[in-house]
Formats: sequence, structure tokens, C-alpha cells
Amino acid sequence: MSVPSDAVALLRDRLERIAAWRSTRGVDAVVLRRAENLAWITGGGDLRVSREGDAVADAVVTDAGLTLITNRIEAARLEREIAPPGTRFEVVPWHEPGARAKALARLTVDLRTANDGEYDLAELRLPLTSLERERFEYVGGLAARALTDAASALRPDMREYDVAAEVHLSARRAGLELPVVLVAGAERFARYRHPVVSDAAFGAYGLIVVCAQRFGLIASLTRTVAFGSVPDELAERLERVLRVEAAMLDATRPGVATNEVLRAARDAYAEVGEPDAWLDHHQGGPAGYTPREWLATPSETRPLLAGTPVAWNPSLPLAKSEDTFMVERDAPPRNLTWDDRWPSVTVAGRKRASVRVL
Repeated sequence: MSVPSDAVALLRDRLERIAAWRSTRGVDAVVLRRAENLAWITGGGDLRVSREGDAVADAVVTDAGLTLITNRIEAARLEREIAPPGTRFEVVPWHEPGARAKALARLTVDLRTANDGEYDLAELRLPLTSLERERFEYVGGLAARALTDAASALRPDMREYDVAAEVHLSARRAGLELPVVLVAGAERFARYRHPVVSDAAFGAYGLIVVCAQRFGLIASLTRTVAFGSVPDELAERLERVLRVEAAMLDATRPGVATNEVLRAARDAYAEVGEPDAWLDHHQGGPAGYTPREWLATPSETRPLLAGTPVAWNPSLPLAKSEDTFMVERDAPPRNLTWDDRWPSVTVAGRKRASVRVL
């Protein structure tokens, strides 16, 4: 494995965006420690070893370029497989407490410094470059096909843990990380919007939610399955949710404020007889190097830009719809997480995932 050949162009884009951001704030250096920002600055690298731990390097961006501060355990791998060409390294002993902090202090002495603990840098990461858009479409396709494959192996006598295992196996075979996997069997589907996997029986029908990651980019999708037949209540609620989602996708255009999409959702929930349903769960937002770069809230006025992925996720008890779409400049939003093998219904001219009967 080696650093991708296009890493130089991506790093140039990052340095230009950060330089413009620094100039508006009178900052000389930016320190990045969050996983999403480290993935972004390195063009898709993963700088974590433990999924639960901190990154193994700090990134420092100045007029001189990008420097990674890391220890001797990680330096060789980061240089060969992660860091774009031209990256400088400050290598510190792994066994000295505070060694990275001391190196950072040396590198930024007399510089006005900002870090990603102080500032939300989501707007720096969006919109995606043309290469990132190609990558995102690739990741979305992998994720959709992996979930279709996993669903084919499911049985009603499985536990939710068994279902999640099939999803993880299918995703890993596709080369994907899964930062989020949620599973709700028949017993829990109507109760929880975030059904963290449990030991409960999956049963006659259920929900599977996935956030799939590669190149640092995260695509989200939700699918519903049933065994034998689809309960009438489940089908009716999904039909209402799809009407809400259609209103959100119709409102998704370049330059539209994020809260305008939420307003469309709220109006649609009222039209389907559920005016307060939007309060029970967030409705999604722009995606990228996190599952949601920000959420659609009543006060969120940041605009949607062409080249920005969005993942809306309207829901009711027993129903949820979610795919990741790309905001296009001169066309409707394009679905990035679609697999034609999954059964569909057409809503407002779009193919949308229906319940798959197994």
C-alpha cells in the first residue's frame, strides 16, 4: 500500500482553503487533531489505531505547508501509506509524556494558532473536489451493494447481533469501515430512532442503518426487510415517510439554506398527519468526512452547495428512509447509495427503497 498518486492535488486544495481561512482570522497556524480533519488534510488517510482512541498524529498547517507530529511507532507507516508527498514529519519518542505537545509548542512558537477544538471546520471540508465526488460515489455504491448482500443472508430466528455481524462481514469484504451500524428487530423497531444493536430477536421484520466509510468519506443508508410479507402498518408508515423525504429532496438545491429543507420536512409531516414527528429525531444534513457535517435545525442557515453530499433521514415509528445524495449544480440530487437489486417504489419521480421481502 502506498500514498495515492492524486494526494498532491488534494493537499494543494486543502492548503489553499486553510490559507484563505487563516487570512480572514489573522491566524498563522492551524492545528488539526480530530479524525475527520486529519482524514481530510491527508486526502483520506486514517490516523487512528484504536477506533475508540485519539489519532496517532497532530497536523500543523502553516505557510510552510503540512507537518505531522507523531511517534516512532507510527512514523514509517504514515510516511509510506498516509501522508501526501511534501509532508514534513516531527517524530517524537513514544515513551516521553507530553512529547507531542512539546513538539507542537516548538513548531508554533511566536505564531498565532487556532485548532479544531476551538473551531468547527466543516465548511472548509465542503464542497467536495471532483476527485472526492468520484470517491464518494464509489463508496456509496459499495455500501449499497454490501447491505443488499448482507440482507440476503438474514433469517427471522437471528438476533440483532447476528444481523449486525452479517452487515459487518459484507462491508469488510467490500473494503469499508462501519462507524455506525444500527439494527432494530420487530420488537424494537417502533420504539427507538437509534436502535443500538442488542441481543433481542430480529423477528418478522426489521430495520438496518449503516454509515459506511472509505477514504475518510462516510455514506449513510437505511433499509427495511420483512420475512414472508410486509405488515400493513409498516407499509403505510413507510409510504408517509417517503412523502416527507420527497419534499426534502425537492427542496435540496444549490444555495438553499439548510433550515429551508427542514421547513419543507415539517410542512410535509403536517400533511401526512404527523406535525410533531420531526421533534423525535434529527432529519439529517450535509455529509462528508462525518456522517453529518451539520444538522438541519430551525436556526441552521448555512447553504447547501453544489458538490455537497446530503443524507436526509425522515422517520416515524416503524419507518425510516435514508440514502446519501449529491447536490448537483444543474440537476436534481443524485442518489449515491443505490443498488438496483433492492426493491423500489417511485416517489416524485425517484426510485426509493421499499421493504425487501426475504
